[in-house]
Amino acid sequence: MLLAAGGLACRRSRPLEATWQPDGGWSSDFPPFRSVYFKALQPFLPAAVPGFQQVRDEGSTGRYGDVSVSEAERVFARENQEIAVRIIDSTTVAKLAEGITAAAQAARQQPKDVAVPLSLPSAVGYLRFDAAEEKAEANLLVGNRFIVAVSSRGLNDGKEVRRIVESLDSEGLAKLAAW
Repeated sequence: MLLAAGGLACRRSRPLEATWQPDGGWSSDFPPFRSVYFKALQPFLPAAVPGFQQVRDEGSTGRYGDVSVSEAERVFARENQEIAVRIIDSTTVAKLAEGITAAAQAARQQPKDVAVPLSLPSAVGYLRFDAAEEKAEANLLVGNRFIVAVSSRGLNDGKEVRRIVESLDSEGLAKLAAW
């Protein structure tokens, strides 16, 4: 009898029913939204850039704790010039969105040779060209969720980057935000 009582005294308490999870908690806690699978982003990348050859087409989707990230990228090149287009969807996009929105507003107040604001259907962003580095970059926030980055290296201006940005189906991409 003494042995039975001692065994009960050392016994661990059982978890409450509300906290117990049959899978040990590995797969049931998802973030408020998950990023869309990268293959859903790829159709919004340009299929071709006139005068350039596609040299890379990549994408990935991953989950790292509470953070979910998807990205699709397509790179085009010729001689010593390169253009890259990337679309990113992440559960952490809020901070990036704030930065892009602030930079777009600042571009409205800066001289046109520093940065140019961009406004497209369902998208806001900016274009910046650095003549000394021969680099142009445009960053857009699409549908308050997706980050689209278009960059060039080795070009004399930002016209090609702007043309690519303006040809994107920003409205179609914004519709994915409901996923």
